[in-house]
Amino acid sequence: MSTKTTVARKAVGFHYVLTVQTRSGEQLTVSSVATFDPAYFSRSQAYQEIRAIAADELGHGDFTVLFFSLEPDAF
Repeated sequence: MSTKTTVARKAVGFHYVLTVQTRSGEQLTVSSVATFDPAYFSRSQAYQEIRAIAADELGHGDFTVLFFSLEPDAF
């Protein structure tokens, strides 16, 4: 008989910086800490979530990403 083992994971804080530019030349940088559980979120999914934050702040998603950084929020 085998026993299923569950490894307890927890959400991790990640500091992000995202700079975007619209067609009209307007630039916006968003920077904060977001919490993601690496067991359920990939880096790509985190990027999409953070890109949506910038789109909300601009009121649209028609922009080009100039810079993106995502790092664990720890020294």
